[in-house]
Amino acid sequence: MSSVRWVFNFFVVWMLTGLWHGAAWNFVLWGLYFAIMLAVERLLLSRILPKLRGFSHVYVLFFILISFIIFDAPDLASAGRNLLHLFGGVPFITAETLYHLKNYGMILVLAVIGATPLVKTLTKRLPARFLAIAEPIVTTALLLLSTAYLVDGSFNPFLYFRF
Repeated sequence: MSSVRWVFNFFVVWMLTGLWHGAAWNFVLWGLYFAIMLAVERLLLSRILPKLRGFSHVYVLFFILISFIIFDAPDLASAGRNLLHLFGGVPFITAETLYHLKNYGMILVLAVIGATPLVKTLTKRLPARFLAIAEPIVTTALLLLSTAYLVDGSFNPFLYFRF
């Protein structure tokens, strides 16, 4: 199959994947966004990224973050505003920022720690008998905390109800 045909097929599949998630332009844009990112990665960056492990992690996290903003927006105008705000379109420290840091700061810190190899390194140093007891307790606690945060959040209807 030629590269042109592959790119065309790839774009059609990802555009339809976006449309499958909802009947709004932001979902179609989300699908096309992934098509562009994956095509660029496959055609241009496939030789470079494996050599730059640290950069490739940041690269993936950055572009996934952008995709979440596009996907979650109720319309394209909101997606544009949110992206503008992400890249400094408003003052960095506002009352809203402080509110969110106060309410979700601990989760942010735990997420950053959990995203590093620190947890894996620490668990390797613990005795297996301790891990056999601690692992189900910690996992259950994380499940309960996650559920509590989800229940405590505002009402958010099931994603596909917006279709």
